[in-house]
Amino acid sequence: MRVEVNGARLFFEVGGKHLDYEASQATERPTLIVLHGAPGFSDHTAFRPDFALLEDFFRVVYLDMRGCGRSDDDPNGQYSLEGWADDLVGFCDALEIDKPVVLGNSAGGMVAAVYGIRHPDHPGKLILSSTQARLDPQRCAVVFDRLGGEIAREAALDSLERIGDLSTFAAYGEHCMPLYNPTPQGPAFQTAVFRKEVAVAFHTLGGVWHAMDHLADLRHVTCPTLVTAGAHDPVTPIEDSEDIVAHLDPSIVRFERFENAGHGVWHDDPDRAFALLRDFIAADTSR
Repeated sequence: MRVEVNGARLFFEVGGKHLDYEASQATERPTLIVLHGAPGFSDHTAFRPDFALLEDFFRVVYLDMRGCGRSDDDPNGQYSLEGWADDLVGFCDALEIDKPVVLGNSAGGMVAAVYGIRHPDHPGKLILSSTQARLDPQRCAVVFDRLGGEIAREAALDSLERIGDLSTFAAYGEHCMPLYNPTPQGPAFQTAVFRKEVAVAFHTLGGVWHAMDHLADLRHVTCPTLVTAGAHDPVTPIEDSEDIVAHLDPSIVRFERFENAGHGVWHDDPDRAFALLRDFIAADTSR
């Protein structure tokens, strides 16, 4: 399905029921919107089929961000965390979604955080998964070296600090991406639609990812926020999540560290991860 948002059609799918019917009453379920990472390389299919485990409890909306997957390009070829965050507001308005729970993984978490910063009264809750507010290539290099040795460290630095264009991504994919999780994963992005222009805009030196720094602005987030991170994540090291937690209001934040997980903790510890998500989303935080 597609919906017009801020001059572009955004593709989305929905899993789970909108309403529960009990004792002759219809009760609206919480709506969880999931935001994928790796713009241009990934799309909403990164959450499928794993997040179907939540569809028995919540309405789950799988969204392709502007320029990604099956969504339209930006008419002006301009991509930013701010633009994607504003699209999220327009998307919810178009579908009459009130107070969504927004989970962003990796780059999706960057968008979710900026959404919470720019529109603090809009989200019901945020879940910032395996993400960061500022890229530190040297921090990444340390973890890649620990997990994969010199060849992984050098491939990471070529992509994240030294060269940073599409020519480096093949080596990064070969030597770095298999290190993202302790649990072996299938080939990355195999179900995604590749979108070169967005991949370049986000990943290359001087692009969206490298220019990002919203740590100080996290003080503007006001809704309950869950931060999850894996101790073995090389691309968004756990110290990045610790930085995020340190800049959020301590009264709203819950931090969960997964000792035996990497990037996207549900890949390595699905039982704990999905139980945690169900508990956080369902919790009554109105008082």
